[in-house]
Amino acid sequence: MMALLVLGTIAQKHIGLFAAQQQYFGSFYIMFGMIPLPAGLTIMGIFLINLLCKFIMKSEWSWQKSGTILSHFGVLLLVFGGMMTAISAREGFLIIPQGKSSATLEDYHERNLVIRSHDNNLLTIRHEDLADGKIFKKDQIPFSLTIDKYCFNCTITRRPENDQQNWESPGKFMMLNQSPADAQDEKNMSGIEFSISGTNDANGKYLTFDGFPKPPTILVKNTPYTITIERAQRKLPFAVKLDQFKRSLHPGTEMASAFTSKITIEDNEKNLSFPATIEMNEPLRYRGYTLYQSSFDLSGDTPYTVLTVVENKGRIFPYIASLLIALGLIIHLALRISQRIKGKESLSPP
Repeated sequence: MMALLVLGTIAQKHIGLFAAQQQYFGSFYIMFGMIPLPAGLTIMGIFLINLLCKFIMKSEWSWQKSGTILSHFGVLLLVFGGMMTAISAREGFLIIPQGKSSATLEDYHERNLVIRSHDNNLLTIRHEDLADGKIFKKDQIPFSLTIDKYCFNCTITRRPENDQQNWESPGKFMMLNQSPADAQDEKNMSGIEFSISGTNDANGKYLTFDGFPKPPTILVKNTPYTITIERAQRKLPFAVKLDQFKRSLHPGTEMASAFTSKITIEDNEKNLSFPATIEMNEPLRYRGYTLYQSSFDLSGDTPYTVLTVVENKGRIFPYIASLLIALGLIIHLALRISQRIKGKESLSPP
Protein backbone atom coordinates (compact mmCIF):
# COMPACT_ATOMS: atom_id res chain seq x y z
CA MET A 1 0.00 0.00 0.00
CA MET A 2 2.86 2.40 0.80
CA ALA A 3 4.62 1.61 -2.49
CA LEU A 4 1.37 2.25 -4.39
CA LEU A 5 0.88 5.52 -2.54
CA VAL A 6 4.37 6.72 -3.52
CA LEU A 7 3.96 5.69 -7.18
CA GLY A 8 0.50 7.25 -7.45
CA THR A 9 1.68 10.51 -5.89
CA ILE A 10 4.62 10.79 -8.29
CA ALA A 11 2.37 9.98 -11.27
CA GLN A 12 0.12 12.97 -10.51
CA LYS A 13 2.83 15.29 -11.86
CA HIS A 14 2.77 13.60 -15.27
CA ILE A 15 -0.83 12.46 -15.83
CA GLY A 16 -2.84 14.70 -13.50
CA LEU A 17 -4.61 14.16 -10.19
CA PHE A 18 -7.78 12.44 -11.43
CA ALA A 19 -6.00 10.14 -13.89
CA ALA A 20 -3.52 9.09 -11.19
CA GLN A 21 -6.34 8.39 -8.74
CA GLN A 22 -8.18 6.27 -11.30
CA GLN A 23 -5.11 4.39 -12.52
CA TYR A 24 -3.40 3.65 -9.20
CA PHE A 25 -6.20 3.71 -6.62
CA GLY A 26 -9.50 3.29 -8.51
CA SER A 27 -8.57 0.23 -10.58
CA PHE A 28 -7.79 -3.43 -9.89
CA TYR A 29 -4.35 -3.55 -11.51
CA ILE A 30 -1.67 -1.41 -13.15
CA MET A 31 0.84 -2.38 -15.82
CA PHE A 32 4.51 -1.94 -14.88
CA GLY A 33 6.00 -2.56 -18.29
CA MET A 34 4.66 -6.01 -19.22
CA ILE A 35 4.04 -6.98 -15.61
CA PRO A 36 0.56 -6.49 -14.04
CA LEU A 37 0.71 -5.28 -10.45
CA PRO A 38 -2.17 -4.99 -7.96
CA ALA A 39 -3.72 -1.52 -7.73
CA GLY A 40 -5.82 0.12 -5.05
CA LEU A 41 -9.05 -1.87 -5.39
CA THR A 42 -7.22 -5.21 -5.36
CA ILE A 43 -5.12 -4.31 -2.34
CA MET A 44 -8.10 -2.95 -0.42
CA GLY A 45 -10.11 -6.02 -1.40
CA ILE A 46 -7.39 -8.30 0.03
CA PHE A 47 -7.22 -6.08 3.09
CA LEU A 48 -11.01 -6.35 3.55
CA ILE A 49 -11.00 -10.16 3.15
CA ASN A 50 -8.10 -10.44 5.59
CA LEU A 51 -9.94 -8.36 8.20
CA LEU A 52 -13.17 -10.30 7.61
CA CYS A 53 -11.45 -13.68 8.11
CA LYS A 54 -9.77 -12.43 11.28
CA PHE A 55 -13.10 -11.03 12.51
CA ILE A 56 -15.05 -14.27 11.91
CA MET A 57 -12.49 -16.94 12.82
CA LYS A 58 -10.24 -15.32 15.43
CA SER A 59 -12.61 -13.13 17.45
CA GLU A 60 -13.39 -14.10 21.03
CA TRP A 61 -17.18 -14.21 20.88
CA SER A 62 -18.08 -13.26 24.44
CA TRP A 63 -19.84 -10.44 26.24
CA GLN A 64 -16.54 -9.27 27.71
CA LYS A 65 -15.16 -8.76 24.18
CA SER A 66 -18.34 -7.23 22.75
CA GLY A 67 -16.89 -3.72 22.64
CA THR A 68 -13.81 -4.88 20.73
CA ILE A 69 -15.95 -6.95 18.35
CA LEU A 70 -18.23 -3.97 17.66
CA SER A 71 -15.26 -1.67 17.00
CA HIS A 72 -13.69 -4.21 14.64
CA PHE A 73 -17.00 -4.53 12.78
CA GLY A 74 -17.05 -0.73 12.44
CA VAL A 75 -13.57 -0.83 10.85
CA LEU A 76 -14.77 -3.51 8.41
CA LEU A 77 -17.76 -1.37 7.49
CA LEU A 78 -15.48 1.65 7.00
CA VAL A 79 -13.24 -0.22 4.54
CA PHE A 80 -16.27 -1.66 2.71
CA GLY A 81 -17.79 1.83 2.40
CA GLY A 82 -14.50 3.19 1.06
CA MET A 83 -14.46 0.53 -1.65
CA MET A 84 -18.07 1.27 -2.56
CA THR A 85 -17.25 4.95 -2.87
CA ALA A 86 -14.20 4.24 -5.05
CA ILE A 87 -16.24 2.04 -7.38
CA SER A 88 -19.59 3.86 -7.57
CA ALA A 89 -19.11 7.56 -6.74
CA ARG A 90 -19.71 9.95 -9.64
CA GLU A 91 -19.63 13.71 -9.78
CA GLY A 92 -20.66 16.35 -12.25
CA PHE A 93 -22.02 19.87 -12.39
CA LEU A 94 -25.12 21.85 -13.29
CA ILE A 95 -24.92 25.27 -14.94
CA ILE A 96 -28.28 26.98 -14.47
CA PRO A 97 -29.30 30.51 -15.53
CA GLN A 98 -31.50 32.45 -13.14
CA GLY A 99 -35.16 31.75 -13.82
CA LYS A 100 -34.44 28.49 -15.67
CA SER A 101 -34.27 24.85 -14.63
CA SER A 102 -32.04 21.94 -15.59
CA ALA A 103 -32.00 18.19 -15.01
CA THR A 104 -28.96 17.45 -17.20
CA LEU A 105 -25.74 16.78 -15.35
CA GLU A 106 -22.39 17.27 -17.10
CA ASP A 107 -19.58 15.01 -15.92
CA TYR A 108 -16.35 16.58 -14.66
CA HIS A 109 -14.17 13.81 -16.09
CA GLU A 110 -15.87 11.70 -18.75
CA ARG A 111 -15.80 13.00 -22.31
CA ASN A 112 -17.32 11.56 -25.47
CA LEU A 113 -17.05 11.85 -29.22
CA VAL A 114 -20.65 12.40 -30.31
CA ILE A 115 -22.04 12.30 -33.85
CA ARG A 116 -25.58 13.63 -34.17
CA SER A 117 -27.99 14.63 -36.89
CA HIS A 118 -30.93 16.98 -36.35
CA ASP A 119 -30.32 16.82 -32.57
CA ASN A 120 -30.50 12.99 -32.62
CA ASN A 121 -27.48 11.21 -31.17
CA LEU A 122 -26.36 8.61 -33.70
CA LEU A 123 -23.06 7.49 -32.19
CA THR A 124 -21.34 8.08 -28.85
CA ILE A 125 -17.72 6.98 -28.31
CA ARG A 126 -15.93 7.30 -24.96
CA HIS A 127 -12.72 9.32 -25.02
CA GLU A 128 -10.89 6.29 -23.57
CA ASP A 129 -11.62 4.50 -26.88
CA LEU A 130 -10.10 7.28 -29.00
CA ALA A 131 -6.55 6.83 -30.26
CA ASP A 132 -4.39 7.84 -33.21
CA GLY A 133 -5.23 5.73 -36.26
CA LYS A 134 -8.54 4.44 -34.89
CA ILE A 135 -11.23 4.05 -37.60
CA PHE A 136 -14.97 4.23 -36.93
CA LYS A 137 -17.34 2.95 -39.59
CA LYS A 138 -20.74 2.16 -38.15
CA ASP A 139 -24.19 1.47 -39.56
CA GLN A 140 -25.50 4.63 -37.90
CA ILE A 141 -23.30 6.93 -40.02
CA PRO A 142 -22.86 6.96 -43.85
CA PHE A 143 -19.13 7.70 -43.77
CA SER A 144 -15.85 6.53 -42.26
CA LEU A 145 -14.12 8.58 -39.56
CA THR A 146 -10.39 8.13 -38.91
CA ILE A 147 -8.69 9.66 -35.85
CA ASP A 148 -5.49 11.31 -37.12
CA LYS A 149 -4.56 12.84 -33.77
CA TYR A 150 -6.09 12.57 -30.32
CA CYS A 151 -4.99 14.62 -27.34
CA PHE A 152 -6.49 14.38 -23.88
CA ASN A 153 -5.36 17.93 -23.10
CA CYS A 154 -4.90 20.07 -26.21
CA THR A 155 -3.35 23.44 -26.88
CA ILE A 156 -4.12 25.31 -30.08
CA THR A 157 -1.48 26.82 -32.38
CA ARG A 158 -1.47 28.12 -35.95
CA ARG A 159 -1.14 25.45 -38.61
CA PRO A 160 1.92 25.87 -40.88
CA GLU A 161 1.14 26.82 -44.48
CA ASN A 162 2.81 23.67 -45.82
CA ASP A 163 0.32 21.55 -43.81
CA GLN A 164 -2.92 23.23 -44.88
CA GLN A 165 -3.75 21.01 -47.85
CA ASN A 166 -7.04 19.05 -47.67
CA TRP A 167 -8.02 20.75 -44.41
CA GLU A 168 -11.47 22.25 -43.95
CA SER A 169 -11.77 25.54 -42.06
CA PRO A 170 -11.07 26.25 -39.24
CA GLY A 171 -8.67 23.28 -39.14
CA LYS A 172 -6.87 24.83 -42.11
CA PHE A 173 -5.57 27.59 -39.86
CA MET A 174 -5.40 25.98 -36.41
CA MET A 175 -3.92 22.72 -35.10
CA LEU A 176 -4.15 20.73 -31.89
CA ASN A 177 -1.08 19.84 -29.85
CA GLN A 178 -0.73 17.36 -26.99
CA SER A 179 0.02 19.00 -23.63
CA PRO A 180 0.63 17.52 -20.18
CA ALA A 181 -2.58 16.74 -18.34
CA ASP A 182 -3.71 19.35 -15.85
CA ALA A 183 -3.90 18.22 -12.22
CA GLN A 184 -7.53 19.46 -12.19
CA ASP A 185 -9.16 17.14 -14.69
CA GLU A 186 -12.03 19.49 -15.52
CA LYS A 187 -9.49 21.96 -16.98
CA ASN A 188 -8.23 19.49 -19.60
CA MET A 189 -9.47 20.23 -23.12
CA SER A 190 -9.75 17.02 -25.14
CA GLY A 191 -9.77 17.17 -28.92
CA ILE A 192 -9.27 15.26 -32.16
CA GLU A 193 -8.05 15.87 -35.68
CA PHE A 194 -9.86 13.46 -38.01
CA SER A 195 -10.47 12.52 -41.63
CA ILE A 196 -13.80 11.82 -43.28
CA SER A 197 -13.93 9.37 -46.19
CA GLY A 198 -16.55 7.40 -48.08
CA THR A 199 -18.60 10.38 -49.23
CA ASN A 200 -18.61 12.40 -52.44
CA ASP A 201 -18.86 15.88 -50.98
CA ALA A 202 -17.57 15.86 -47.40
CA ASN A 203 -14.24 14.01 -47.68
CA GLY A 204 -11.46 15.94 -45.98
CA LYS A 205 -9.72 16.73 -42.73
CA TYR A 206 -11.41 18.36 -39.74
CA LEU A 207 -10.87 19.05 -36.07
CA THR A 208 -13.02 19.53 -33.01
CA PHE A 209 -12.45 19.86 -29.28
CA ASP A 210 -14.24 20.15 -25.97
CA GLY A 211 -16.14 23.42 -25.81
CA PHE A 212 -15.67 24.26 -29.52
CA PRO A 213 -18.48 26.78 -30.23
CA LYS A 214 -18.72 25.84 -33.93
CA PRO A 215 -18.05 22.09 -34.27
CA PRO A 216 -17.75 20.73 -37.81
CA THR A 217 -20.96 19.80 -39.61
CA ILE A 218 -20.75 17.77 -42.80
CA LEU A 219 -23.48 17.24 -45.40
CA VAL A 220 -24.07 13.78 -46.82
CA LYS A 221 -26.97 13.56 -49.28
CA ASN A 222 -28.32 16.83 -47.84
CA THR A 223 -28.34 15.41 -44.30
CA PRO A 224 -26.19 17.30 -41.74
CA TYR A 225 -23.93 15.40 -39.32
CA THR A 226 -22.35 17.34 -36.46
CA ILE A 227 -19.23 15.94 -34.78
CA THR A 228 -18.37 17.14 -31.28
CA ILE A 229 -16.18 16.36 -28.29
CA GLU A 230 -18.25 17.04 -25.20
CA ARG A 231 -18.58 16.11 -21.58
CA ALA A 232 -20.67 13.07 -20.82
CA GLN A 233 -24.20 13.95 -19.75
CA ARG A 234 -26.55 12.20 -17.35
CA LYS A 235 -30.13 12.87 -16.39
CA LEU A 236 -31.01 13.60 -12.79
CA PRO A 237 -34.26 12.07 -11.46
CA PHE A 238 -35.36 15.63 -10.66
CA ALA A 239 -34.91 19.15 -12.02
CA VAL A 240 -33.29 22.12 -10.29
CA LYS A 241 -34.65 25.61 -10.94
CA LEU A 242 -32.59 28.67 -10.00
CA ASP A 243 -34.95 31.24 -8.50
CA GLN A 244 -32.29 33.72 -7.35
CA PHE A 245 -28.51 33.90 -7.15
CA LYS A 246 -26.92 36.23 -4.61
CA ARG A 247 -23.26 37.11 -4.12
CA SER A 248 -21.83 38.93 -1.10
CA LEU A 249 -18.47 40.75 -1.28
CA HIS A 250 -15.84 41.53 1.30
CA PRO A 251 -16.15 45.27 2.13
CA GLY A 252 -14.16 47.47 -0.26
CA THR A 253 -13.19 44.56 -2.56
CA GLU A 254 -14.51 42.53 -5.49
CA MET A 255 -13.70 39.30 -3.66
CA ALA A 256 -16.71 37.10 -2.93
CA SER A 257 -17.26 36.37 0.74
CA ALA A 258 -20.30 34.16 0.10
CA PHE A 259 -22.61 33.15 -2.70
CA THR A 260 -26.06 31.63 -2.38
CA SER A 261 -28.45 29.89 -4.74
CA LYS A 262 -32.14 29.92 -3.91
CA ILE A 263 -33.56 27.00 -5.86
CA THR A 264 -36.68 24.91 -6.33
CA ILE A 265 -36.48 21.13 -6.59
CA GLU A 266 -39.01 19.86 -9.14
CA ASP A 267 -39.52 16.10 -8.80
CA ASN A 268 -42.16 14.94 -11.25
CA GLU A 269 -41.68 11.27 -10.36
CA LYS A 270 -42.84 11.95 -6.82
CA ASN A 271 -45.15 14.82 -7.78
CA LEU A 272 -43.13 17.01 -5.40
CA SER A 273 -41.81 20.56 -5.52
CA PHE A 274 -40.10 22.45 -2.71
CA PRO A 275 -37.76 25.45 -2.23
CA ALA A 276 -34.21 25.09 -0.89
CA THR A 277 -31.11 27.17 -0.35
CA ILE A 278 -27.57 26.10 -1.23
CA GLU A 279 -24.68 28.11 0.20
CA MET A 280 -20.94 27.75 0.56
CA ASN A 281 -20.32 24.80 2.95
CA GLU A 282 -24.09 24.21 3.21
CA PRO A 283 -25.03 21.63 0.54
CA LEU A 284 -28.41 20.12 -0.22
CA ARG A 285 -28.90 16.35 -0.02
CA TYR A 286 -31.78 14.77 -1.90
CA ARG A 287 -32.44 11.26 -3.29
CA GLY A 288 -28.83 10.12 -2.89
CA TYR A 289 -27.35 13.25 -4.50
CA THR A 290 -25.44 16.04 -2.77
CA LEU A 291 -25.53 19.49 -4.39
CA TYR A 292 -22.74 21.94 -3.51
CA GLN A 293 -22.41 25.61 -4.41
CA SER A 294 -19.12 25.58 -6.34
CA SER A 295 -19.02 28.60 -8.66
CA PHE A 296 -21.00 31.21 -10.58
CA ASP A 297 -20.97 33.39 -13.70
CA LEU A 298 -22.04 37.04 -13.58
CA SER A 299 -20.37 38.14 -16.83
CA GLY A 300 -23.63 38.47 -18.79
CA ASP A 301 -27.03 39.99 -18.21
CA THR A 302 -28.33 36.80 -16.56
CA PRO A 303 -26.64 35.32 -13.47
CA TYR A 304 -25.62 31.68 -13.69
CA THR A 305 -24.95 29.33 -10.81
CA VAL A 306 -22.63 26.33 -10.98
CA LEU A 307 -23.58 23.46 -8.67
CA THR A 308 -21.37 20.43 -8.13
CA VAL A 309 -23.49 17.28 -7.88
CA VAL A 310 -22.07 14.15 -6.24
CA GLU A 311 -23.74 10.74 -6.31
CA ASN A 312 -22.16 8.46 -3.70
CA LYS A 313 -23.91 5.22 -2.74
CA GLY A 314 -21.31 4.62 -0.01
CA ARG A 315 -21.81 8.00 1.67
CA ILE A 316 -23.68 6.63 4.70
CA PHE A 317 -21.09 3.98 5.62
CA PRO A 318 -18.46 6.27 7.24
CA TYR A 319 -21.14 7.72 9.55
CA ILE A 320 -22.42 4.30 10.61
CA ALA A 321 -18.88 2.90 10.94
CA SER A 322 -17.69 5.82 13.08
CA LEU A 323 -20.73 5.45 15.32
CA LEU A 324 -20.11 1.71 15.76
CA ILE A 325 -16.41 2.23 16.49
CA ALA A 326 -17.19 4.90 19.09
CA LEU A 327 -19.93 2.78 20.66
CA GLY A 328 -17.63 -0.24 20.76
CA LEU A 329 -14.89 1.73 22.50
CA ILE A 330 -17.38 3.07 25.05
CA ILE A 331 -18.67 -0.46 25.78
CA HIS A 332 -15.09 -1.74 26.01
CA LEU A 333 -14.16 1.04 28.45
CA ALA A 334 -17.30 0.47 30.53
CA LEU A 335 -16.60 -3.26 30.80
CA ARG A 336 -12.98 -2.66 31.81
CA ILE A 337 -14.04 -0.20 34.52
CA SER A 338 -16.69 -2.69 35.70
CA GLN A 339 -14.06 -5.45 35.91
CA ARG A 340 -11.72 -3.25 37.94
CA ILE A 341 -14.48 -2.32 40.37
CA LYS A 342 -15.42 -5.98 40.84
CA GLY A 343 -11.74 -6.88 41.29
CA LYS A 344 -11.29 -4.30 44.01
CA GLU A 345 -14.47 -5.46 45.76
CA SER A 346 -13.25 -9.07 45.73
CA LEU A 347 -9.92 -8.03 47.29
CA SER A 348 -11.43 -5.81 49.99
CA PRO A 349 -11.66 -7.41 53.52
CA PRO A 350 -15.09 -8.57 54.71
